[in-house]
Amino acid sequence: MIKVIMIAHASHSYFAHEGDDLKKIVLNDWYYKTASQLQKFHPEITVECWAPEKMNKEYETYEDGGITLRFFPTVFSPVYGLDFSFQMLLALREEVEKSYAQGYKLVIHLHECHNLHGLIILDLFRHQKIIVQHHGGSWPLKHLKENFKKLIFFPFFLLGQLYESRVIRHGYKFYALSEEEMKYLRRKNCNVVFRTMGIEDDYFEIIDKEHARKKLGINLKEKSLLFLGRISKMKGLNYLLDAMQSLPGVQLYVAGYGKEREELERYAQEKNLSNVIFLGGLFGHEKLLHLSACDALVLPSLKEGAPVTVMEAMARNKPCVVSDVGGVKMMIEDGKNGIIIPRGDVSALVEAITKILSWKEKDIQKYANVYKWKQIIADTVRDYTNE
Repeated sequence: MIKVIMIAHASHSYFAHEGDDLKKIVLNDWYYKTASQLQKFHPEITVECWAPEKMNKEYETYEDGGITLRFFPTVFSPVYGLDFSFQMLLALREEVEKSYAQGYKLVIHLHECHNLHGLIILDLFRHQKIIVQHHGGSWPLKHLKENFKKLIFFPFFLLGQLYESRVIRHGYKFYALSEEEMKYLRRKNCNVVFRTMGIEDDYFEIIDKEHARKKLGINLKEKSLLFLGRISKMKGLNYLLDAMQSLPGVQLYVAGYGKEREELERYAQEKNLSNVIFLGGLFGHEKLLHLSACDALVLPSLKEGAPVTVMEAMARNKPCVVSDVGGVKMMIEDGKNGIIIPRGDVSALVEAITKILSWKEKDIQKYANVYKWKQIIADTVRDYTNE
């Protein structure tokens, strides 16, 4: 018997905008989606989802889809990535002791480890099988290099890097999202492969663009772009809004949630961008309709891992304009299933959008087949069961 505990890397409320449904954010998180697909293909494996949550004063648990979700209050959570839940560590120790007493195999599946509680779990539970899925985070000194404003905290980042270098090799296997991350982990003598989140078969069932636009009330003749992701400057949205000033004949639909939404909406209003519509979070069939209705996905991020929205767009046979960050070059073949641009380059973004909107329809979907959940879960379970 195998039991897997999926552990989220941060409080979900960090990703919420006022009025957002926190439960929807949880159920659309990578760790829960992996858990639900694991249960779908391997119902004999018990799986739970655990997470720290800075908004909780007390421990909370509920079930969804037959999966137990457990949320632990944090001792402190000053900034994203520094969540610390002592109660979670105690519960994990109890789970380890229970596994020895009851004779089941326990697997800890960490979603990101370049953070405080991830590193502590790698340290304290080094004798357990720990799988680590990266989400595009950066190791401490790289993070500092990317955020010069935090240079004053250099001693803390250095201590964090020294601690990470000591404990990171305790992971059984690492799933990385970029060549850079893979090289870093190999230097630390870690066992690493490129592995992303998967996408469900629903995404491969093409809905006719005209039908989708009629359902959504979108002009059948307009040139339409979709941004799908967290509403944040880190996703390059401010650059995309700047680019839309030079694309008056193109409509942009911005879908997602995030604490910077109001600021970016004001920015669009200040620019008098009548060709930009903020939709809020999209889920389920509505999300599939918008992916079918657009002409292309645009994701000009400043930082990424292996963006799931790119996989989803390709499964809907849509080309992508993406910036050269993270693992996008392992997903996009420039000029074939999308266009790769330098990050933060507005003129290159305008040029790429103009070019991709002139493309004749291509077979983009074939590039998404490797991201089907069935294969990803099969590979993951093999790592769970291997000794």
